[in-house]
This record gives sequence, structure tokens and C-alpha cells, in this order.
Amino acid sequence: MHKQKINIVLDYVSKGLGVRIVGAPGSGRTSLLKSVVAKLEEDGATVYTMFAAPALAAVPFAGVLSLGLDLRSRTIGILGIVDLLSVQMARSGVHLIAIDDLENLDRESLAVVDVLRRRNNVPLITTMNDRPFQSRTSGYLGSIPEATVSLPPLEYEQTSKLILNTLGHPAEVDVVARVLSKSGGNLRLAVRIIQTSVLSERLILKNGRWCLNGTKLMNEHLHGTVEALLQGLRPEEVRALNKMSLLGPSPVDRLVAEVGEDVLDNLEYNGLLSVIEGPDETLLAAVFPPIVDDYLRAHTLSSRRILQSAVSDHVAAEAGDHPAPAPTDDMLSASVSVLRTEMGSNHAAATRYFQQRRDSFEENRYQTWVRDRSLSNAVAVLSVYWGAPANPHRIQEVLRRTDTESGESEDLFFFTMSLAWWQFSHEKDLAGAIATMQALSSKEPRLLHEAKAFAAFLTANHSGMPSDHHVFADATGLGLQGGIIPTMMGMLELYRLNPQGALSALDSANEACSFPNFESFIRGMAMLSSGREEEALVMALDCREKALQDFDQFAFVSQSYIAALALLHHGLFDEAEYLMGRAFSLGKPGFLVDSLHVAMLRLSSLRNAVPATSHGVAAGSQGRDIGPFPGLGTGLHDLAASRPASAKAFDERASRIIEKSLARGFTFEAMHTGLFALGLLPGPRVRRLLQKILEDRGITVHDQLVTIAGAAIEMDLPRLRHLLDTYVLDGDTFQVAMVLRGAEQRCQLSGEPAAASEMRRAAKEFTARFRMVGTLFNFRSEPPGSSLTMREIEVALVAGQQSNHDIAEHFGISIRTVESHISNALRKTDTTTRKQLADLIRAAPKPLTSGATEQATS
Repeated sequence: MHKQKINIVLDYVSKGLGVRIVGAPGSGRTSLLKSVVAKLEEDGATVYTMFAAPALAAVPFAGVLSLGLDLRSRTIGILGIVDLLSVQMARSGVHLIAIDDLENLDRESLAVVDVLRRRNNVPLITTMNDRPFQSRTSGYLGSIPEATVSLPPLEYEQTSKLILNTLGHPAEVDVVARVLSKSGGNLRLAVRIIQTSVLSERLILKNGRWCLNGTKLMNEHLHGTVEALLQGLRPEEVRALNKMSLLGPSPVDRLVAEVGEDVLDNLEYNGLLSVIEGPDETLLAAVFPPIVDDYLRAHTLSSRRILQSAVSDHVAAEAGDHPAPAPTDDMLSASVSVLRTEMGSNHAAATRYFQQRRDSFEENRYQTWVRDRSLSNAVAVLSVYWGAPANPHRIQEVLRRTDTESGESEDLFFFTMSLAWWQFSHEKDLAGAIATMQALSSKEPRLLHEAKAFAAFLTANHSGMPSDHHVFADATGLGLQGGIIPTMMGMLELYRLNPQGALSALDSANEACSFPNFESFIRGMAMLSSGREEEALVMALDCREKALQDFDQFAFVSQSYIAALALLHHGLFDEAEYLMGRAFSLGKPGFLVDSLHVAMLRLSSLRNAVPATSHGVAAGSQGRDIGPFPGLGTGLHDLAASRPASAKAFDERASRIIEKSLARGFTFEAMHTGLFALGLLPGPRVRRLLQKILEDRGITVHDQLVTIAGAAIEMDLPRLRHLLDTYVLDGDTFQVAMVLRGAEQRCQLSGEPAAASEMRRAAKEFTARFRMVGTLFNFRSEPPGSSLTMREIEVALVAGQQSNHDIAEHFGISIRTVESHISNALRKTDTTTRKQLADLIRAAPKPLTSGATEQATS
């Protein structure tokens, strides 16, 4: 988990600097220090390692004694020990001091290290808590070197890999989200939760994946771990935690009045309280990590001494409207800066609060429906499930037992639409979903056009776009849903890459849209599809922030998807993966937005170019290879995971995916796939398809990219240099850099090392001229000639120098066989001449040609 951090620490040490490793208890700082010490000792350094502990903080020289040195009786006092260690450090070689848990080191050992370091200037590596320093060590802190390595809390991706490494199998999305949430991102807690959940059968293995067995991860095997976190608390602090556990996230000023400021300060210092910003910028405090909250709540609620009725259940209040942050003119750089600031914080408490409010909201609406199974109450419950994690039992109960004979037409339509989508997505029954909408139109003729619109939307998602592009023409301005027809029209116009048509559909609504989340999603995707990625990113991040305040998972997931696509276009993989991981941490959402969740699971695995089994979705093996939006199909992931043996093979494969998307009417996805494939390994077929898509839609923002790609594919170096010299900065700078690097690989695969060298030089000059914020995608093809048989390699090595007759005699085969081998080799390597083929094979990695070279030269 800390491989990169180890390298950072070692790099500081190699420069003669000391290092402070800072992290919360359980963050893995001790393990990191041990790994660093082991590596240093392996390289020949002598490291004096002291291990401190709270129980030994008052024991004189406990830290020095942990060194295991032979302290003779004549070694008396601090200076005597310093003298002894100074003699040892005077010997040849590199000497360092390592201290684990500095804040708990006894005073005497602390003094020894301080004097010793000042006398010998020995580098010091320490681990420390991330809490504010204590006055006991404040006098020593000034002498600690300036290099600091921080260990942040776990993210979703790291938690997913941790489960895979610990249990040997990947976990479902909800399992990863639950472990991350309950542990608060703490590595040690996450490991214990994982291990004990399996031990107590809270997690079970199904079809090669770990799944939840019930609703809770808290189990009796975790009690000792949680009690260790609470050790040393004063009685009033324990009482405060118990009270806060019952209250849930509460205003800080209220808690200060009830339990006292000193108690809250000490709880926060010990990492047992987290303060987050709630509605209207109110500061809320909650028990942290959440697994501690679960432990206390279970014990407190079972106590007869607590009057539970005295505790107000204020977390069920509905979220109000909150103003969105003011937009910024700084576009990409400002958005990325804000996002990176968020990435550096611990958002586990905010995630926990979001989940609590969301779940309380759902529970409140469901219980209201239980008391009165009216249509309006059913709609209130179902509207939650369009974004929040779906409870199949409750959804089916609401759909089956609601009284639909009375109520407003708007409610009846939303209820029926939810039923149809459940049949389509959960039961995989398109025919049944269409029949449901048809039955509604027969029962309520006023809803005919709305029912037809949603049925067309279902059909498009399953079978492709309708052949009649004016399927909604007779419904414009009709109906009483105030937005569903324009919304469905807008979605389908996005599918066919008509951003202006999508916006026009929304603007055609006679009244305010009844589906604001759909509207903001369509507007953001319209910006994205028209090449306005920076504007889409700014809007999506603003909407995402508001969704956090409103506990709106539908908007949070859908806007995270838009922002992630915009960031990926600029090569900002870390930021995109953070956004997607944050969305995953909330748990798998329900209904329509679930498809975007799956799309992000696939997109988040692009950079690693391996099947995304650790995400809870086998991106490379499940589902169709195309879909209406990027990532909904497996095509993008399959392209990134491929290792083509020739540029021609990759071009053909990518072209087939694009053509299949176009045949289904999914032009948006076809364009996105074309841009993506062009950056991986540019090819003429992909370029022609992409150019035609853009020309047909009148989209000109990618003209420079397509033109440069054409020159790079044709290896027209003079024209390419001219295009790069006259390049005007636009939103495709990262994509151009990707095309140049992909063109270098294309030249290598085609046996043109000189051209590859020129491409490499052009790419280097371009990236130096335009300071890109992104990181180039790490796409690698198979070594040239890797698809050839050993005999084909042997023949290819001499094909440029010998005739077919000479080759036949040398290997004892017929001339026709020689011709067949050369023909196959030319085809497999996408080369056109025998000399080009021979040069390509000779330039291939040695393991590929070593055996054949011996044969050819013997």
C-alpha cells in the first residue's frame, strides 16, 4: 500500500535529509518505517531504531533500551549513552536514527537523540501522529528536519485493492463502500473490519466475489479493536461519545453547551470526533471513525439507563435548497486546484453524514407510505430510489401494494415510469416495460405522448436509436408532465451527438422541468459533447457540491460522471479517479443512475488497462461492447486493455467498435471512442470515421487534432512539423500529445525506427512548449513480431538479404513454404517490404529473436 511512499522517503534520505512520517494511528506509518529501515540496511546503512509506546512514555531510557545495545554499567546518564553511541557512529559507513511514535518517546531517550543528533548531525527518520503536537515534545520539534511524508486516509480504489490482497477475491461495490465508510479510511481498521467480517460471516463469497450477508459489518470480533481506540478516555468523555452517538451529527455550538468545549477538544485530538460542514454552513460534529459510532450506538441503545425518548431524532429532517457556489472564470486550472484541495482532506466523515441523512430520509418516506399507501406517498419513496441505493424488497413492495386507482396524473405517470424502468433494468424485461407504458396510455389517454416518449427511451437504450429521428415531433408542447417529453428528447439527442438539439428540447418545455437532475445532466453532457470540456467541468463540480449539501445521490453520481469525462479528456487521471471513487464510496445507486455508476467503474480502470474485477464489475467481460454514453459499453476498456501486435490490427478493432456504435445510433459514444483510440494508436480508418462524425455534426473544435493525426499517420514529417509549429492552444492539447506518442508506437510497429525517433522528438518539443496539466496514458503494444511463429521469425531475419531459393536451402524447406512464411510475416507485422520486415524483427526485444538469431547465423 505504501510502495510509492517508501521511494519518497528513500529519496529524501539519499539527499542527506531527515524525514518525518506523519499519519493517524493505524495509517501504516510503523509498517512504512520498518520497510524503509529494511531497505536502508539492505543497502549497507546502519540504522538505530527506537520503538516507543504510550505505556513506556514514563519509563526512563525505554527508547534507548529498545535499541538492544550492550549498555555497560559504566554508561551512566544521558551523556554517557551519547558518548557510547557516538563511538559507534564514528565508524565508517552511513548511520541513521529511526524513531517510531516520537510523541510517546520517554524524555531521557528524547534527550539522548537530541544531543546525539546535534553532536554528529546524523539523519533522523521519525513517525508521528497527525494530531497537533504536545507541549512535552514541542521543544524538540524544531530540530526535526523539514522533509515530511504524509499518509492520507484510504480512498475507494485502495480499499478495493486491500480487500483483494487480504481475501484473495474482489468484492462487490457495496462491500468496498461499506468498509471504506466504516473505517473512516484508516488502514488498520479497514484490515480488521475485512478480516472479522469474514470470520463472523458478515461477508460471504458468491461467484468469486465477496458480498454482504445482511446489513451490518459490526461484529463481536471487532469489539476489542474499538475498545482499544477508547482506552484512556475520561468518564465524561465516554459519556459525551455515547450521547453524540445517539444524537448523530449535531451542531458544534449545541454540543459545546451540553458536554463542554474541553471534552470536545480532547475527543477531536484523539481522533474520535470529526467536524464537517452541514446545511447553511453549520458546523456539525459526529463520532469518528463510523465503526466506533456503530459500537457505541449498539451498546447505548441496549442500556436501560438511557432514556431514548429524550434524544431528538433530528437527522430525519429534509434537506433544503442551498445556493450553488459562484462560478469562476479561471476554468480548468481553478477547478483542478479546488478539487486537489478536496483530495487532500479526509472526507470519510462527510460521506458517513451523507449516508446517514440519505438513509434517514428514505426511512422517513417509506414509513409514511407504510401508514398510507397512497400514490403520492409511493412516488415520494420511489423518487429517492432513482438515486439512492435501491432496496429491492421495499421497491417491489411499493410497486405491488400501492393504491393506483386514485391520485394525480403526474404521480401515476412517475409511478408507472418507475415500474417500467424496474422491469427493464432489474428484471431485464423490455417487452414487459413497454407493455406497462402502453397499458398506462390506454388507461389514461392524456398521458399517451409521455408514455410513448419513455417507451422510445427504453427501446433506444436496449436496441439503439429509432430510425425515425422525429419520433417526438407530434408530442412537442403536449402533455401535462412539464418536462418528461423534452427530457427524453434531450437524452436521445445526446445519444446521436446533437448537443444543440438536446438543449433546444429542454428549452421547448412549456414550464419548469419536473426533473431538474435530468436537465442539469443533459446540459452538462451537451457542453461536453460539443467540445466545451472546461465549462462542463465547472458546471458539474458546482452541481456536485450542491448535491452533497442536499444529500442528492442522483445528482452527485451523474455530475461526477460528467466531471470525470472532462478530466479524462485532459489526462487528469488522478483527479478523475478521485471523483469516481468518492461516488463509489456512497454505495451502488439505484434505478437509472446505476448505469452511470457502472460506466464510471469501467472508466476508472482504463489507466491500469486490466479487467476491472477489483471494482466489483468485470469491465472486460460483462455487458455489451457499446452503449449510449462513454463507459456504458465495454469497448473503451477493451481497447485500453488490448496489446495489439500491429497498428493495422488495432485500427481495425477500434473501427469496428465505432461502426457498431454508429449503426445503433450512439454517435456520442462513437465520437468519444474515436478520440480515445486516436490517442492510443492513431490509424487511418479511425481518423476517417472520426472526421466524418465531426463534419456531419458541424463540430469544429477538434479540427487541429484530426489534421495533426492525419500527418502523423501518413508519417509526413515536414507537414507535421508545420502543423505543430502553427498549433493554436485549444482544449485538445493533451490529446495531441497522446496522438504524437501513439504515432511513435505506430512507427515502431511498422518497422520505421527513424520515423519513430522523429515522432518522439516532436512529442517532446510539443509537451515542452505547452505545459500540460495531465499525464500521458500508459498504453503499450505487443513487441514487434510477437505474433510470429519461430520459423516465421527465422525467415524474416534473413528475408532482406537472401533470395527465397537461398532461404529454402538454408532451412531445408520448399520455396513455396518460404513464400508463405514471408507473406504471413508481412501481414502480421503490417510491413510492406522484406527489408522493412527484417529491420523490424532485428530491432525487436532480444528474448523474441534470441533463438531465431542463432538458427539464422549458424
